[in-house]
Parts: sequence; C-alpha cells; structure tokens
Amino acid sequence: MRLPRRPLSLILSGALLFTSACYAQTSQEVDQRLDYLMGEHAHTQYHQFFSTFQHAVVSHDKQQVASMLSYPITAQVAGRDRILLNKKDFLAVYDKIFTNSLQDVVRQQRYSELFANSQGVMIGEQGEIWFSGICQQESCRTSTVKILRINGNSR
Repeated sequence: MRLPRRPLSLILSGALLFTSACYAQTSQEVDQRLDYLMGEHAHTQYHQFFSTFQHAVVSHDKQQVASMLSYPITAQVAGRDRILLNKKDFLAVYDKIFTNSLQDVVRQQRYSELFANSQGVMIGEQGEIWFSGICQQESCRTSTVKILRINGNSR
C-alpha cells in the first residue's frame, strides 16, 4: 500500500507548529522559572523591569532606557560590537542601536515568551537583548536588574 505524498512545505509547517506548541509557556511558568533561577519572588522584580524597559523603548524614552543598562556595556552599533562606558556614550549612539527592527523585537516580546537561564533573561528569539540581576554587595542579598548586553537585530 502506497501512502499519499505530502508537499514538503506542509510537513515542515506541521513540524514547526508542533515545535512551537511544545515551547509555549504561561506567565506563571516564567514566574516559576525566574524564582527558581534568580531567587524566591525574583519574578516580581524581573517582570516589572521587563515591562518598564519595553514601555521605555516603545515610547522612545532614551533617558529611561539609558538608566536601565549596566555600564560598561557591549552593544551592537551599526552592526559592530562597541563598548559603551557610560550613559553619555550610550545616548550618543542610541538611534544606531535601537533601530526600527530592534524596537519591533522589544515591542513584540511577550513576558510569557521570555527565555531565562542562569545567565539571565533574553529578549528576542536570537538573544537580541539580555538582562539580569547585578549584586549590590558581596553577599548579593539584594540585586538590581539591568540590561547586560545588546546584540542588536540582524533582520
């Protein structure tokens, strides 16, 4: 008995649909993962940080975005890695970093779709932006969430 042929595009579409369904998460699952990785109740701080950062980028609040970075920071500026030492350096190249495509990545990111590991939290499907907690003292009892790296967007 011969099976009917299926177009390759139909098979691949089905496989992608199955794959994306396997990785779908809820906000509660992200909260649990952040608490597990970053410490009990850490999700509240990370969720607030993400929401504030997303709003700042979408509303073009350059000063707010600049205050949310950990300096010095490595960022993609016009397709090349550049170390920015301070807020002044960052603001001078803000528009070359936050291109329309990178703004779209931030705008479209949903909290429930954030990826997190022990290194931090990723915005974008290709690691365009990473953020995590920065210890405020040696014991690391308190931390402040900051953007650690901006890889930009190749689209």
